[in-house]
Amino acid sequence: MNLHYNILSLISVFLGFLFILFLGRKYGAGSETDIYFLSMVIVSYLGYFVQAVWEAMSPYYINLRLKNKVKSNLLYSILLNDIIILSIVVIGIYFVVTNSFIILSDKQKDFLDIFILYIIFQNILYINKIILNLEHFYASYYFVDIFVYLALFLTALETNKLIYLAYTIVFATLLANIWQFYLIFKKVGIKYHLKFYDRNFNKIYRNSFKIKLGSLFYGSKDIIMATVFTNFSAGTYSLYNYANKFSGIILQVVNAPIVNIYVTKANYFVANKEYHKLQESIKRVLMQTLTLFAVSASTIYLLLPYILGAFFGSKFSESDILMIQNLFSIIIIFALVVVIESPFARLINIVKNFNYGLFLNILFFVIMFIGYLIFKLFGLTYYWFLYILIFAQFSNLILAYLNYKSFVRKNFEI
Repeated sequence: MNLHYNILSLISVFLGFLFILFLGRKYGAGSETDIYFLSMVIVSYLGYFVQAVWEAMSPYYINLRLKNKVKSNLLYSILLNDIIILSIVVIGIYFVVTNSFIILSDKQKDFLDIFILYIIFQNILYINKIILNLEHFYASYYFVDIFVYLALFLTALETNKLIYLAYTIVFATLLANIWQFYLIFKKVGIKYHLKFYDRNFNKIYRNSFKIKLGSLFYGSKDIIMATVFTNFSAGTYSLYNYANKFSGIILQVVNAPIVNIYVTKANYFVANKEYHKLQESIKRVLMQTLTLFAVSASTIYLLLPYILGAFFGSKFSESDILMIQNLFSIIIIFALVVVIESPFARLINIVKNFNYGLFLNILFFVIMFIGYLIFKLFGLTYYWFLYILIFAQFSNLILAYLNYKSFVRKNFEI
């Protein structure tokens, strides 16, 4: 019954995949692509500070939605207004810091000075995706991504200037926001309020901060990963990103559609205390995702050299292609652990066990940082650092599963 959402996700990922392949074909693996990928990491990481005001919203929104729709409307409006204000503050801090200190190359700063505006529209996109998903507008989750990727792909076809991609993603995401607002205000019927704070929602702010504090710890893996790979020759970081994109394709097609629907259902199951249905849902999710993952991962691994050779041509050497395949074979193990962990990890926030989620992310960071120190101290290859990340993620999986078992035991005893 979820097949059409997997198809939509596949279309979205395919367009994003075409864009990345075309980027590689046009620029190869060098400083231009390093600028693009590093900018994505920086903006995504800065976005965590904005998400710190609303990330815990989902279970509270569902509870309010079931009891008092006026309050759930107010909650959305306040968080939307807070996102806009906080995004502007983060952007202002970026310009103050980058204009006062030389921390970026001229080309990197030229690109980021435009791309930094994406923080506003990206975070609006995120919260709107969650609201529409909770309101059962599942397809909208993918339509906005399809539109943005299509705009990026067409821009990459028409121009050789990398900075135009920054303009495109900002403007295309703004248009996607406008369409989301149409669905939210006209189709869902949410009433907008020009209000920025309500003390009744303080718990959401506190728990959102805990979640995003955890995300800052967990998300630092992208920053550290950039540090690891940029220590090597120019373009090495881009090769890692190409390998990571293939893994991301599998997660987006296999995991995201199934887990997104599971999250919505799980929120309602917990709110209505239907714990038997929750257990059944988790088993069904794991059976579906692991089956699809096994087929997808093995297929892409076998076809990877032919795909890279066909699309990248002379831009990538045989050693570049072999390196991407080797990196993919390790990254996909990390992705497998993520797939297994997903339903248990999502449940932590659904049942509002935010302190435990924060603990897991801090633990991940500690293991990763110790691994990074070992990597630097002994001059290990980047492959060893990827193995350390897998171990850190596996530790999270074990603890997330134990938390789930504890939750089940407590609630079936009641």
